Amino acid sequence: MAIVGAQWGDEGKGKVVNYFSDNYEWIVRFSGGANAGHTIYYQNKKYVNHMLPSIKPNSDAKGFLGAGMVLDLDKLVDELNILENDFPGISSRFYIDLETFLVLPWHKEEDEIIESMRRNPIGTTKRGIGPAYTDKVSREGIKLYYLFDEKLLEDRLENIYYLKQNYYGNKLKSTKEEVFNYLINARRKLEKLNVNYASAIEMGKVFRSTSVLFEGAQGVLLDLDFGTYPFVTSSSCMAHGVSSVGFSTFELDNVYGVLKAYTTRVGEGPFPTEIFGDEAEVLRQKGGEYGATTGRPRRIGWLDLPALRYAKIRSGLTGLVITKADVLNGIEKIKVCTKYSIKEEIKDIPSSSYDFFVAKPIYEELDGWSDTNDINFLKFISFIEEKTEIDIDYISYGPKTEEMCTKNSLILNINK
Repeated sequence: MAIVGAQWGDEGKGKVVNYFSDNYEWIVRFSGGANAGHTIYYQNKKYVNHMLPSIKPNSDAKGFLGAGMVLDLDKLVDELNILENDFPGISSRFYIDLETFLVLPWHKEEDEIIESMRRNPIGTTKRGIGPAYTDKVSREGIKLYYLFDEKLLEDRLENIYYLKQNYYGNKLKSTKEEVFNYLINARRKLEKLNVNYASAIEMGKVFRSTSVLFEGAQGVLLDLDFGTYPFVTSSSCMAHGVSSVGFSTFELDNVYGVLKAYTTRVGEGPFPTEIFGDEAEVLRQKGGEYGATTGRPRRIGWLDLPALRYAKIRSGLTGLVITKADVLNGIEKIKVCTKYSIKEEIKDIPSSSYDFFVAKPIYEELDGWSDTNDINFLKFISFIEEKTEIDIDYISYGPKTEEMCTKNSLILNINK
């Protein structure tokens, strides 16, 4: 099964993955890097993973970091050390694909330099993600396996540094010697933690003989190919990204899209249902809507069904999980965008990502609910299902992993 964000990220995928992880032997991250923040709560303690798959510490599940990611080795080591303090030996349950590309210190410098040079900044997290993927595509990157051949690594860094000096001159502070030492030290730290290395070729038979949960990063509307370009991330945010682990989407039994009961977005870019002022601030405070990676306040909007239909088609969603339903508790009237007006044409589904830039939302208003056991909340769920023709199978009503229920459980509680 794959779990992906059905909006602009920050939908609560980490908690949802954690909830389902009991039923899977492998949890696999297939895209993104340290720009993704997946928050989980375990034994009343909060853990924010930027690199690691959201495995449950008390389970037997193992984690795999796939070649579609870009690894920030500092962040990876930090996250492993945090988990090791509470769960000694857990690092040995993580495997990393040797083909994975690395985020290097100068990528973070480039991220800041380029963002500062833009007339209209795109809202990057400055974690070096875009420059790392750029180097991957332009064949100037470093793969993980280079760290195990120091001569090959030195030669590679020499060539890359020569090119970057021609690009940036003295703007880059990191030297090739510093980057080399950084990488070797990171390798030694990972070896000390007993992390495993493998490739998707070696793991293919293992994955296909057991159960695998693929954990996506960000959301479909931030996908490099089909999101609101250029205000997107630099990788695949859709289920199709499982191809980087050697899988086809045809091998997936289910693709769950995670959505909030409202909509949020971090950074720049179009946001058709955005709201402002006190109305937005109330939801921001109630929902704790601040980026897990950057701490930036998230932009707030009403639920956007045309965008959800777009995500359904783009990523082949077979079911939905709705989160933060409790944040809307006590609001008298709830708005839901059901259609877009695009240059005087009414559309149920955007034809392309361009439509998000010019869309004007058309709303319907629903009665609010006191809590998620209220009949009006069930009507809200049914309204979404009817308008999108996709079932909401699970409901999250709080931040803890166990604060999830099936729609059938919800119905039974309401009937009581």
